[in-house]
Amino acid sequence: MSSDTSAHNADHSRDSVSSNNETPGLGADGNQDKPRLTEQEKKNNHIASEQKRRAAIREGFDRLTELVPGLEGQGRSESVVLKKTVDFLRLKLQERRELIAEIERTGGHVEESYRTR
Repeated sequence: MSSDTSAHNADHSRDSVSSNNETPGLGADGNQDKPRLTEQEKKNNHIASEQKRRAAIREGFDRLTELVPGLEGQGRSESVVLKKTVDFLRLKLQERRELIAEIERTGGHVEESYRTR
């Protein structure tokens, strides 16, 4: 291989490595780059992140089954949990409106911030 070809290949290789406008070998903060993750490490990280996300969702649904009447001790269908949660919240909002009306009917005052919704 001629020296011209070697120089061209070296320049081309440097261009493809440093495509993010940083000094080669330095990260955005000026420190040495961390070793690149292998494809298997990336896959493992993705799987772990997805498992963590699913666990958080599962915990949220479990918490709803504890808070919403009629959901305790049932098998957990997410659609049933969501529907019953919406129904429960609508009921609580209606009860709040009725309480506000009762307070006002008996001469009490309810701050505007409590009237929303």
